This record gives sequence, structure tokens and C-alpha cells, in this order.
Amino acid sequence: MSVLDTLVLAGGIPTPEEPLYAFTQGEAKALLPLAGKPMLQWVLDTLTDAPGVGRIVIVGLEEQATPATSHKIVAHVPNAGSLFQNGVAGLAKLRELGNITPQVIMCSGDIPLITAEMVEWGIAQCSDPSVDLYHFDVPSEIMEARFPDSRRTFIHFANEDLAGGDFHIIAPDMVNRHAELWDSLINNRKNALKQALRLGPMFFVKLALRRLRVEELERRAALGFGIQVRVVRSKYAELGMDVDKPVQLELCRRELEMRRA
Repeated sequence: MSVLDTLVLAGGIPTPEEPLYAFTQGEAKALLPLAGKPMLQWVLDTLTDAPGVGRIVIVGLEEQATPATSHKIVAHVPNAGSLFQNGVAGLAKLRELGNITPQVIMCSGDIPLITAEMVEWGIAQCSDPSVDLYHFDVPSEIMEARFPDSRRTFIHFANEDLAGGDFHIIAPDMVNRHAELWDSLINNRKNALKQALRLGPMFFVKLALRRLRVEELERRAALGFGIQVRVVRSKYAELGMDVDKPVQLELCRRELEMRRA
């Protein structure tokens, strides 16, 4: 079984105009208290329990500012300024430590409902070493059946609606290719139309008209940029249940309190 190095991206700090600022007050979102633990600790506990997760690097939080712990943590990397740059910095730290794995998990620190079973399932979907990016997304029917009041945002494709996940598996050298493109796509991760425009006007128009298929994006990545991307439709809504709004924070708190009961 593959054991993969893992980056936990935990550097998001809500600004005063964002919905969670009232709860975070300038602190990192990943450290919000949930059912007796920082949100990040729930994620780390899951990754610690997952046999397929090896070394963990926390990105976006200094060690002295991180109350969450795991015996798998090997390094902390400070916030590098953007989500993309944090990913680059985390991968650089893994290379510095040596023997970086051929695939690396990138996991957000704000998906506290994931379990070790879900992580192991995700790793099992990513056995092809020629794929540069396994991008996990949650079909709308799965998200809405599991969390009907979650207010998730969906990207509307021709034949399906998908919510972006927060758990991905990548080839470490991928970020060195077309770095400016990746930076743009990740910075616009909440705006599918801007992402599509970055790939070309045709993609923008087709997505706006709901005529774009996921397979077209995969082919565009391969033919236009030489990047092998595979979209994995997650059977677990929890892989895309991040905490961006107060309603999602309360939903996760209820779920975790029930687990503890």
C-alpha cells in the first residue's frame, strides 16, 4: 500500500468582510474550536489514523501558533502569501527533508468531518502515476443527500453539478510547470467562470451556458498544457464539506458533537 507525504493547508485567515470573521477575529480559521478541539486537530487526528498517510507538513501556521498535534508532523511552514505559494512552500519543505513521495496529498485544514476510511478510499482512487493531479469533487446529489442545508456552491457542467473538494493528490513537480496558470486557477477557485476564462474563451462560454463537460477540461489540460488531470467524483460528501460560512461551522459542530456523544 502506498504511504504518501501530506501537506495540510491551514493558513486561511478570514478578513473583516468575510462571514467567519465574527468567529475568528483575525485568527486562523483552522484553529476555530469545534466540539472540544481546534478544527485542525480533527483533520490531523484523521490523517494520523489513516495508514496511507506518512509525513505531515503543516503549511500556513508557525509551530508556536499551532496547538494541534500529531506524531506524523515533521515540519511547519509559515504562510507564504497565497494558497498556491503555500503549496509550493510545503512541497519545497518536503524536498528539503528528502525522499519526497511520488504523489503527495494536499488537504485543507478546514474539512473536519473526514475520516480515515475516506482518506484511504481517496488514496485508492489514485494509483496511476502518470496522472499529475487527482482533483476530488462531490456530485450535487451526494452533497445534498448528506448535507441538505450546507449551502455549498456547485459548478454547473453539461451533465452534472459538482462541488469542489478540499482533498487532492498531486505529482510534486506539477506546480513547477505552468506556475502562473496554477496560481491564477487556485486564486479563482471560488469563481468557476474566471477559471474557465483563464483556460480560453470557448471554455468560459460553454461553462456559462452549462454545455461544458468535465472530460473537456481534462483534455484541455493534457493537450494545451501537458498536465494529466483526472477528476474523481467523491462518494463522500465530507471531502468537500469545508467551513466557509457560519451555517457550515454550525453543521460541522453538530456532527462532531454527535460523534463524541
